[in-house]
Amino acid sequence: MAQTTRFRRFSAAVTFLRNSLRQLTNWPLAIGLLIGFAVFTIAALVVQTETDHELETLKNQANVHLLTLGARLEGEVNSNLVVLRGLRAEISINPDITHEELASLVSEYLFYYPAISHVALAPSLIVSDVYPLEGNEAAIGLNYRNQPDQLKGVMESIYNDDITLTGPINLVQGGRKFIGRIPVYSGSKKSELWGVVAVVLNMEKMLEAAGIDSFLWGMKVALRTRQMDGQKTEVMLGDAAVFGADAAMVDVVLPNLRWQLAAIPKNGWKLPYQKTQYWWLISVVLSVLAGVAAYLISANYRERLMAVENASFWANFDGLTGLPNRRYFNARFRSLIEEHRQQGSGFAVFNLDLDFFREVNDSWGHAMGDRVLRSFARRMSRTVRADDLVARLGGDEFIMVLQDIDSPAQAELLAENLQRELIEPYEMDDERFSITISLGISMFPLDGEDEETLLLNATRAKDEAKRAGRNRIAFFNEAISLEMSRHVEMHNEILEGIRTHQFELYYQPIQHLKTGQIHKCEALIRWHHPEKGLISPAEFIPVAEQTGVIRNLGDWVLQQACHDYQSFQDKGVNMSISVNRSPAEFFGRDCEQHWLDILEQNRMNNADLIFEITESLLMDDNEQQRKVIRNLRSKGVAVAIDDFGTGYSSLSYLRDYPMDFLKIDRSFVSGILHDTQMRTLTEVMIKMGQTLGIQVVAEGVETMQQQALLATLGCDYIQGYLLGRPMPLDDFIEFCLPRQAQSAVELS
Repeated sequence: MAQTTRFRRFSAAVTFLRNSLRQLTNWPLAIGLLIGFAVFTIAALVVQTETDHELETLKNQANVHLLTLGARLEGEVNSNLVVLRGLRAEISINPDITHEELASLVSEYLFYYPAISHVALAPSLIVSDVYPLEGNEAAIGLNYRNQPDQLKGVMESIYNDDITLTGPINLVQGGRKFIGRIPVYSGSKKSELWGVVAVVLNMEKMLEAAGIDSFLWGMKVALRTRQMDGQKTEVMLGDAAVFGADAAMVDVVLPNLRWQLAAIPKNGWKLPYQKTQYWWLISVVLSVLAGVAAYLISANYRERLMAVENASFWANFDGLTGLPNRRYFNARFRSLIEEHRQQGSGFAVFNLDLDFFREVNDSWGHAMGDRVLRSFARRMSRTVRADDLVARLGGDEFIMVLQDIDSPAQAELLAENLQRELIEPYEMDDERFSITISLGISMFPLDGEDEETLLLNATRAKDEAKRAGRNRIAFFNEAISLEMSRHVEMHNEILEGIRTHQFELYYQPIQHLKTGQIHKCEALIRWHHPEKGLISPAEFIPVAEQTGVIRNLGDWVLQQACHDYQSFQDKGVNMSISVNRSPAEFFGRDCEQHWLDILEQNRMNNADLIFEITESLLMDDNEQQRKVIRNLRSKGVAVAIDDFGTGYSSLSYLRDYPMDFLKIDRSFVSGILHDTQMRTLTEVMIKMGQTLGIQVVAEGVETMQQQALLATLGCDYIQGYLLGRPMPLDDFIEFCLPRQAQSAVELS
């Protein structure tokens, strides 16, 4: 359909251009005016582009100046804050420092760093000493715990064990300043928090030292704090109006703070009037010259243009159906093969023709046969995607190339959909035609890596379909054909199994190591086939992912988990449920909203649901996947990485994809008792998760010794046969009730 639409647009454009030029050549002056106006329009765009470029250059120059100032200011602030490290070293050695000792130490700092107005010591977070004391007496005895506007900065400094900068803050002794702080530790191992040391900074002196003023290089300059954690911005230099949409701006990056420097010309971003006037004069002259030239050559140009367009169209497109012809197809097919070879991806080639089409021509005439072929071509175009290739090779033979089809199962399903669409009866006037197709499929690169081999094998497969009785689909490779038939059969059986309630959820407990409580579990799907018995998920899940039925299966799992959650609630079992999500489920439109709607419809508490995903989903670096995960977590749904360590375990995607749980694969846990490397890797993964604020679950725990070692390593949760195998709902509730009751007694 997309190709037919492109052809129609192309044909309409050619017709419109032909008719317009035929009419306009009766008035050559009209063509000259039209071309002159077009050239003037282009020249105006060029003038505007050049003007924008000049203005952008001015802005870039301003940015360079601002970056220099920002670097100076960063250096000035950081050089003053470095004093804190020296003070911490001194006080950690001499925690009982006297005022005289402090004065002796600090007076030298104040001489070399005039932007520091005073230094304060706060053992146990209570200010006990200030130097210089004069004018700062009111600060003595200040308890940071009672100062909400300062306590946050104090605690952040302690938490990070590093310098923090906060402000501007109103001081109790008067004035509004920036305060740098650093925690101090004492004791034999420097592990006991002594308190904090603070320096109060004078903004005016720092700006003066950095060479920053409110008017530089003929531009207005301003400095403000950048909005962070809900705090309002505050202008520290210049006019707040400078921070407009057109201002040049850079960030000044400081410890846990950011400031913004902005600059704008006094009269705005404008170019000299004489310069733009000269450009416009040149534009007018060029437009006149172009109009005159167009006036002289218009008739000859029209004839040549139409000849080239007509030749191009008839050389590449089929005049009957509007589809690409064999020549165009061959050229495009070669480039598609090269593209997919470089990308390492596959595609499917469909060769098809109409069964018994000769009888249509013989019985109703070639005119009716042509109408059938046009309708047939329109249906094919509607069925494929915009980037697929459809062409008519001749007669009733057509070829299709469906891109990015790596799985023969996908090709089989698409072929069946195409077949159903194409064999629907055709109504022409008072006649009704029922036409079937024979379709052969070859796969790149499995059935060939060049155009000749792929087309030949698709044709052979089509011939096999005809020999088998027509109205059939055949793969070139018989082994693949059998395998795909099995996949399609299982695809249909899964749909039937969902409809007839053949699936069931089992639950495996997850225990918190420190408390011993079991308040989480993982939902695991089981398929009780009426004829084949219990089918392993390892057998049907990969097929479901290839054929796309995994979305139906995933929706059933989520619906059933919500239903079982209500059974937990009714029985008094407090339980969070983990459900597995396939990567294939994340590519649907608004998939997360669909899942959230299911939770709302079933009255499921979002906070009691965990989505388990594999590392392979995170390795695609897809913004859509990030959006889905962020949206789920914003609605309270937790997200866990399943089988961690078996893929490309990387801190980069843990940073880009914030997670709540990290599940260490059982292959690591099984070896931690006797394999030093496995134990080390397990410990690293636990520490990595804890460092990033992610709770860690160890899977496959089977012995008490493994449990004890994991507890020593700091693991948060365990899961495995030591606690219990996956159980049906009722058995799992019976398993949990006495244990949760015992936990409640112990807590009371």
